[in-house]
Amino acid sequence: MLRWWLAIAVLASCGHAPPAGPETGTTHATPVAPPADAAGPPGLDDDLPRLAERSVALYAQLAKVLGPPAATDCAAVARDLDKIAADNADVLAANAKVLHAGHDKIQRLKNAIEPHQDALDAAAKVISESQTMKTCSEDAGFAKAIDRLLGES
Repeated sequence: MLRWWLAIAVLASCGHAPPAGPETGTTHATPVAPPADAAGPPGLDDDLPRLAERSVALYAQLAKVLGPPAATDCAAVARDLDKIAADNADVLAANAKVLHAGHDKIQRLKNAIEPHQDALDAAAKVISESQTMKTCSEDAGFAKAIDRLLGES
């Protein structure tokens, strides 16, 4: 089941950077880098135990939305999926960074996930057997929400 999770994580890595915001002034000041001692805590992609926990929690949320009972209101499910994607944007971005970092970091994430493997397997099983996925797979709004969640759009 870990391979399934990694496959989903690979899909998540296909996202696009958000568009740049509009300029708010007429000057173009160069941002000043913060001092080295003000770096703050490590990013989620460098805190692999925390990333593992958050990733497993994300899949538990997906299982809750997509699992039984089967939903018939695909638009409502799409809204729920959009909320999950928005609430977990940092997790999706961190997983993408880890996957692009190479084998060593992927292996370290895999090791961090190992203590949570049972929970991840349970969520993956619910998602893969989801009647809601089957029911809503042809719904354009649902498909767009799944794509957004997996970083496709």
